[in-house]
Amino acid sequence: MINRSTLWSLKRLMACTISASLFVFINPAMAQLEEILVTAQKRAESSQDVPITIAAFSATQLENSGFDSISDLTMMSPSMQFGNFGPIAFVTMRGIGNENTTAGGDPGVAVHMDGIYMGRPVASLFSAFDTERVEILRGPQGTLYGRNATGGSINLITKKPDSEFGGEVDVTYGDYDWLRFRGALNMPLSDTAAARIVVFKEDRDGYTSNSVAGGTETNDADNTGVRAHLSFDLGDNGSLLLSASHIDSGGVGSKPELREAFPGSTTGQNIAGPPGFAFHPRGPFSGIPAGNNYIINRGTGEVAVNDLSPFSEAKNVAESQDNSLTLLSATFEWNFENISFKSITGYVESDFESHADEDYSALDLAELVLTEEAQQFSQEFQLLSNNDGPFQWIAGLYYFKEDATRQSRFFRSRYDVFATTFGVGSGFDIGGQVDSESVAVFGQGTYDLSDTLSLTAGLRYTDDEKEGTNSGFQFAGRPYSDPVGDSWDELTYRLALDWRMSENVMLFGSFSTGYKSGGINQTAALSLGATTAVYDPEFVDAIELGIKSTLLDGRLQLNTSIYHNKYEDLQFQVFGLAGPEAFNAEGATVKGLEVELRAALTDTLMIDASLGLTDSAFDAQVINGAQIDGNQVQRTPDTTYSLGLTNDWALGNGSGMRLRLEYSYTDDIFYTAFNRTAGFAAPGGNDLAEDYSNLNARLFWFSADETWTVEAAITNLTDEVQEGNVFRGIGFNDVGGGGGMEEITYNPPRQWSLRVGYNF
Repeated sequence: MINRSTLWSLKRLMACTISASLFVFINPAMAQLEEILVTAQKRAESSQDVPITIAAFSATQLENSGFDSISDLTMMSPSMQFGNFGPIAFVTMRGIGNENTTAGGDPGVAVHMDGIYMGRPVASLFSAFDTERVEILRGPQGTLYGRNATGGSINLITKKPDSEFGGEVDVTYGDYDWLRFRGALNMPLSDTAAARIVVFKEDRDGYTSNSVAGGTETNDADNTGVRAHLSFDLGDNGSLLLSASHIDSGGVGSKPELREAFPGSTTGQNIAGPPGFAFHPRGPFSGIPAGNNYIINRGTGEVAVNDLSPFSEAKNVAESQDNSLTLLSATFEWNFENISFKSITGYVESDFESHADEDYSALDLAELVLTEEAQQFSQEFQLLSNNDGPFQWIAGLYYFKEDATRQSRFFRSRYDVFATTFGVGSGFDIGGQVDSESVAVFGQGTYDLSDTLSLTAGLRYTDDEKEGTNSGFQFAGRPYSDPVGDSWDELTYRLALDWRMSENVMLFGSFSTGYKSGGINQTAALSLGATTAVYDPEFVDAIELGIKSTLLDGRLQLNTSIYHNKYEDLQFQVFGLAGPEAFNAEGATVKGLEVELRAALTDTLMIDASLGLTDSAFDAQVINGAQIDGNQVQRTPDTTYSLGLTNDWALGNGSGMRLRLEYSYTDDIFYTAFNRTAGFAAPGGNDLAEDYSNLNARLFWFSADETWTVEAAITNLTDEVQEGNVFRGIGFNDVGGGGGMEEITYNPPRQWSLRVGYNF
């Protein structure tokens, strides 16, 4: 449902966009738009020539918008959402994303770094400095990519070595004592070899305050990274690229707050429970009536009051994070007379350890420690046509192997008492180890039926297997260790037709099927009676129609698409007493409209705008005792849009300035399938995040020789509180539409920064 405020904002945006477009038609003094070459179909071509819904951003566009991580893309691309809780990232596109946050699941939106699929969601949290371009593909991706995804793909392509010596450095300072250094150096080593090295270091105090003396402040930054490319020219026919990256992220990191009042006793008496135990909100043994803004420690009589103000906490646990990512890759290409061969080999290690105050108070009741370690190896072989004939094709073989372990442990208070009583390391310890293996054969071909009409067909066969052991201790008399696993295989395909109405206007339509592997619930203890250890794969049938147009001698680009996605066995996640659990819904339908516009209004003034209208609904079904017929699919706002203006002007001394203004709007979002809107005191609680707008401003100065750059930026200019993610935490079973504590993260408040850069 689009409310009146949203409709009014939408009308204003469309009026500005239409006015700007009309201005393009009547103003003869205009510059051409930058052409962006992409490799979405594994060969370099203009983004406007690709019959796929794709949002592509060049290095200049990314710099103008201050791009530094995937989270920044949500203000630039319709129908894409990003959220995170600590080291766990949720990337969603057209309603589909990551619905199992443990090592037993796969993301619905694939993230690739220079062609390497990143299997764990922690990989999407790190800096993307020195990026050449970003390609965002929407809808099922399988017949062109080694690893399948039902929601879409985000491809980050970093800058590679070239034959010219040079580089860049910049230093940024901002509020919350933000200090960041970044540098890139390009070095030719010989006539046939070159290297590019990138380093960065970032520190910032947390923007969430903690009223506990000496307590840690969340939402800080402590990041260090290095990336190196070494390229070899193997003559007229071949090339070899060796790459290595390592990133560390420390400090406290992103941690959620509570959005609700603590449950406490209505008379202020001690919480009822077994003698000697202290209870945190909604503990499984508490039996606490809800609706009070305090909590009491039974053992000591201490009382804590919850401050519900955003960016304000009272936590006694020393919260922290320790995340790292290492990526090694080798890309080899060889061109034969009519065929090109490409090999992409990748190895990725990721791990994290997160300490969080899970009672959200100054009382010593619960500390959650999350740990994960993962190692993945991937190998992709491609054969591509290499001629100018009417038939262009690609065939590929993909292998993926991942070993991952994940544990969730609770300490302090009653958890330590349980651990001592039963002689185990932690009173609550769930997780396990998962080995995942995937093999796929894929191919796609495009045949030109005429000079203006082309037919594309693609096919992919995937075989997946997951095996592991769920282990731990869940308030029981003995630890458990249960073997779990399953295997799946599926054949998916794509059919598409594109027609060039004219040299600059293309219509396309496609039907594709998508598949995402099933997975393992690492919270399920089979020996303790669990029945949900393994969930099924997810399937989608996707129909899409689109128009891509480049008009007025390259000064206006207007792309529009409509889509209809029908999902079966849609994967979704709830939180039970033991933690996150993934299930399969019977089905859901997601359909929508997307519009993207870029226009050169004058030689110096550019406009860009995007719009996403989405209608998502679950089929009639009951999940965990709750009827969700017609409910909005989680993480899928009805309306998103953005508007950006960029203006350049010259100064008298030969230097120049640039002003960039960005506005974006995100509609209300439900974060579970249950679509709850009641307060915590009512049954079911609340998993709705309210709509918000965001306004950013950036002012650049460039020296006459373009060696120096100064940038002043303000983000979230209006300082609007933006609810970025709602998380129904552990502590109360999600049966019948219930839920745990309403944990929430907020997007950053208003921040300013000043950056000085030097190119050489």
